Amino acid sequence: MDFFKEFGKQVSNVARSVTDRSKESAEATKAGGELRAAREALERLYARYGKACYALQSGRGNREAADALALRIRAAELQVAELAEAYDAAREVRRCLSCGAVHPKEARFCSACGKRLPDEPIKPEPMDAAEYCLNCGAKREGGEARCPVCGADFTAPQALEPAPRPEPAPAPTGPDAEEPEGELE
Repeated sequence: MDFFKEFGKQVSNVARSVTDRSKESAEATKAGGELRAAREALERLYARYGKACYALQSGRGNREAADALALRIRAAELQVAELAEAYDAAREVRRCLSCGAVHPKEARFCSACGKRLPDEPIKPEPMDAAEYCLNCGAKREGGEARCPVCGADFTAPQALEPAPRPEPAPAPTGPDAEEPEGELE
């Protein structure tokens, strides 16, 4: 009779273990999806920033718009770092700070580069997001509740939405209009 009780306990323990691992797997999958989406958004911001820098270099850009994109990129980088940490925690792994290799939590040295892994993960330095508008990147002066540039609420959390694109200036027409130099047809 004791054999059946012990066998029943073992079956129950295995069932609990499977349930726990399923929950952990679901958490890791969710964290991985959120991380992937945040990385894709960051890549889009990098592309927009590259275009803004090129426009500045060619003399037709807006410095404030480029600066605002740089602030949004910094906020997105911090978000990606936080999501990557949550994803690694859900998978019960950690990364080497030197080369980025993934290791079990118990590892003390990196198997790829040989460097010692830190005892506790190092978190990125937080940016004081309340000092800048997440919508347009304008600096907050004097503790106002709304952004003086775009009117966004500083006290409410904001999603990083793309800023509206400025309308291009109309091309000059008429006999005095010059052909733009250096453009390919």
